[in-house]
Amino acid sequence: MEKNNHIRLSPTGIACYFGCPRKFFYKFIRKIEEKPRPSMVRGRIVHRVLEHFFTFVDLTDIEEGKNWQEVWEKFRKVLFSLLETEWNQIGKLYEDCFSSESQKTSFLNETKEFLNFYAIKLAFSLMSKMRELDKNSQWFEEEIKRFFYPKNMEMKLELEEEDMAGFVDKTMSLFGKGIAIVDYKTSKCPFPHFIPEEHLKQGKAYAFLWNKLFGEMPKHISFYYLRTGESVFYPISERDIEEIKNDIDTIRSKKPVLDEFPKKETRLCDYCDFREFCFKEKPKEEN
Repeated sequence: MEKNNHIRLSPTGIACYFGCPRKFFYKFIRKIEEKPRPSMVRGRIVHRVLEHFFTFVDLTDIEEGKNWQEVWEKFRKVLFSLLETEWNQIGKLYEDCFSSESQKTSFLNETKEFLNFYAIKLAFSLMSKMRELDKNSQWFEEEIKRFFYPKNMEMKLELEEEDMAGFVDKTMSLFGKGIAIVDYKTSKCPFPHFIPEEHLKQGKAYAFLWNKLFGEMPKHISFYYLRTGESVFYPISERDIEEIKNDIDTIRSKKPVLDEFPKKETRLCDYCDFREFCFKEKPKEEN
């Protein structure tokens, strides 16, 4: 297929295109910036906190047989300390787009709830794993570390020939069975055990990048929804890699002009920063 553009692509961009081509045009071709929102700022902060969390936790401080609630307290303390540091950067490193101090405080308290639940789940799963493994095995310490610590955090994946790049939140080693890609989400998920289409497209694009860079198929994508503490897994197949390849070809076939990127009208249009560009003319009233 003929390439008619050299737009810088990313997993987020590909997901955006299939959500609404017109939004993709304004955001990635015209490069019109979206207005900062509290939820966006919170998302960036949480990703930063989780990125640094594992460098501040030392498993040698956690004794075998320790109560998981004690480990939870330790994890929570580290997470809250990191959160406080990042939250104090609002207005400096992060945009202060909160409408009031009350709203800012409300978002902070809600974020603490997310991270507290994350600490509970992580502490419980770690201590359960410790009890499950043979403590006398020479591989015990290595297996615990591999189970707990990510293989990579905020890893940049870039394909120069495709002019495409993305940052993976976390990868985990699957004990000789390959890797899993983890994507943290602070946004709401409409249903339990469900992956929204836009998230799934983004996850497949991460798998595409990984496959092309390392010649290895990720075993699965795990979407961790911090609001509910739920991880939803999606196994990756060759069909998913081919799907993203076709998506890239479709986008590349478009000339970088407005008419090539039609708008997709949904209820979300009312909340889109580019609505004023899409609906400049008011619809005529029916007689």
